[in-house]
Amino acid sequence: MKRNQEPSQPSCTNFTPFKYAGCFQDPSNPERALLFSGPSTQNMTVETCVAFCKGNDYEYAGLEYYGECFCGASVNGPQVAESFCSFPCTGDNTEICGGNDYISVYQDPTFPTVNDSVISDYKPLGCYSEGTNGRSLAWRQDQLSTTNLTVEECLFACKDGGYSFAGVEFGQECYCGVVLGNGTLPLASSQCNMACTGNSAETCGGRSTLDLYVAVDLESSQPCNGGSSSSSSSSSPPSTSSSPPSTSSTPAPPTTTSTTSTTSSTPPPPPPTTTSTTSTTSSTPPPPPPTTSKTTPSLCTSTYTVTPTPTCEYQCGSWCSTPLPPWSDKPSCLSAVASCEVQVASCFLHAGWPGSLNCFSFSQWCSSVSTYCGNWCPGGDCHKSGCTSKYPPSGPSPSPPPATISTSVYTCPAASTSAPAKPSTTSSKPSSTSCVPIPTNSNICQQPHNPSKGYTSSSPVGNIHLPCLTCNNVYSDYKAGNCFKLYTFADTNKCPSYNRSSPGQGCKDACDNQYNSCMNTYAQGCKNNGWKRGAADTYSSASTKCLSQWNDCHSINSGVSPSSRCSSWNSGWF
Repeated sequence: MKRNQEPSQPSCTNFTPFKYAGCFQDPSNPERALLFSGPSTQNMTVETCVAFCKGNDYEYAGLEYYGECFCGASVNGPQVAESFCSFPCTGDNTEICGGNDYISVYQDPTFPTVNDSVISDYKPLGCYSEGTNGRSLAWRQDQLSTTNLTVEECLFACKDGGYSFAGVEFGQECYCGVVLGNGTLPLASSQCNMACTGNSAETCGGRSTLDLYVAVDLESSQPCNGGSSSSSSSSSPPSTSSSPPSTSSTPAPPTTTSTTSTTSSTPPPPPPTTTSTTSTTSSTPPPPPPTTSKTTPSLCTSTYTVTPTPTCEYQCGSWCSTPLPPWSDKPSCLSAVASCEVQVASCFLHAGWPGSLNCFSFSQWCSSVSTYCGNWCPGGDCHKSGCTSKYPPSGPSPSPPPATISTSVYTCPAASTSAPAKPSTTSSKPSSTSCVPIPTNSNICQQPHNPSKGYTSSSPVGNIHLPCLTCNNVYSDYKAGNCFKLYTFADTNKCPSYNRSSPGQGCKDACDNQYNSCMNTYAQGCKNNGWKRGAADTYSSASTKCLSQWNDCHSINSGVSPSSRCSSWNSGWF
C-alpha cells in the first residue's frame, strides 16, 4: 500500500507525550512502515511530527531521512539496531530523524493494546455516503479478494492495521481509517443494498455508499481535544554516534524477465543544519473533555534486550544466505534442508563472478545438512548447533547487529481473567504468532531431460538446478492473489510472485534465470584455464548445452499446470 496524503487536521498542542518505540526499516514492498504523509518543512523536529500525527488521530509518528514525517495506525517494517537511525533532524541537530530507508518511530501511549484475533469490538454504525472531496476512509485494503469479500474479512484487515473505522462498499471493496473524512453523511439503510461477493447474506454497501463499522476501544483514550498533558515533547531515542552501516553494492544480476527495484545504500551528505528550533504552543489550554463513563486505562511498561538474528550464514561473493531455522527433530531438520536448497539458485544469480563459483560449495553444504538429518535425527544431539559444528558454513559471516534495549508501552491487563467474546464468523485468519512457512524445494516447473544433449531431469548442465517455483510463503502477497513465488532471492520478500493464471510465466522466468546462471558461472568457468566441472566442456560446448537446455525448458513448461496446489496459504507445498 502506497503512502497517502489525505486532507489533514491541524497539529495538536496539548497531549500526553509519545514514547520512543525504536528504529524500524521502511520497506517499499508490500507497503511502507507508516502510510500517512506528514507536513513538509525544512525545520523538522520530533515535536513537530508527533504533534501533527496526534492531531490526525494516528497512534504512531515516524521521522526519516533528516526530517520526512509520517504517521500510521500500525508499523509495517521490522525493528532494527539503533545504529541504522543516525541522521540529525533539520530543525534540531540534537535529535535523530531516522536514516536512509530507516525510520525513528514514536508511539502514543494512550491507545489500547490491539487484540487482532477478534473483531467483536466493531459495532455497525449504519449506511453512510462516500466523501464529497475524497474517500470517507483513507485506506483501501486492496490485498483482499474482490470476488470473495465478506464483512468479517474486511474487519480483520482493518483490525490488523489498527484502524478504528472499517467500511464495505460496492459489494466487493474494503476501506479502513482512523477518522471519517471528506464530508461523509449518514443515509437510509436502503441505500446500502449490495450483497457481499463472499457472502450473499451480508450487505457490503452500495454504489458510493458504505456499511460502516467502528471499534471505539481501538481509539485513543485521550483524543487531541481532550489531552490531559500540557507537554508536546517526546522522549528521545538512545543517542548514538555511529552511522548506518554501509553495504557494498551488489553486481547487477543477469538479465531476466523479473524486475526488482534497487536503492542506493550510501546516504547523501546531510543538508545544512539550522539553529531554528523554536516551536509555538497555545497559551490557552483546550476545554476539558466531555464527561464520559469511559475510564482512562493504566499504562504498563516492560524493558527487554533484543538480540538480532544474524542476517548472513554462508557467504559467496556478493551474496549471503538467509540463516537456516533451528531444529530439534528430523521433520524440522528436513525443513531447514529445504530452506537451504531453495536458496541455491539465488546464490548463482547474485553472487557475481567469480564469487558464484563458491555456490557449488554452498550447494554441497546443503547436502551435508541433509546427511546430518539422516544420520543424527532421530537420536543423538539433533540440533542446529551440532550440525554447524560438524559441517561449519564457509566464507566470512558478518557479525550480527548489537543487542538493543527496547521498552514496550501497553495498556495494563484487566483484573478479570475471562476471555473476550469471539465474533460468530466462519472466516479464518492466520495467528499473529504463527510462523511464516519455510519454502520447500518442490518445484512446479520441470527440469528438461535430454541425455544426448548433456542434461537429465536430475542432472542439469553444470549441476545448476532450475530455480524453484512453489507456493508463496508471504501471507500479504498471497492474499493479494499471488499464490506462487519464484525463489530467486535469499530474502523471500524480494522474490517475484505470480497469480493462479500465470504459472507458465513463472516457469519461463525460472528457465531464463537458469540459463543466465549456466552461462555466467558454468560456461564462464569452462572458459577459465584449470577450472572444469563435470564433462570436459569448452566455453563453446558449455554454451551450446546451456542454450539447448533453455529451449527444452521453455518447451516442457509451456503447458505447466499446478493442479490444486497452493489453493490456500501454507498448504499444497508438495
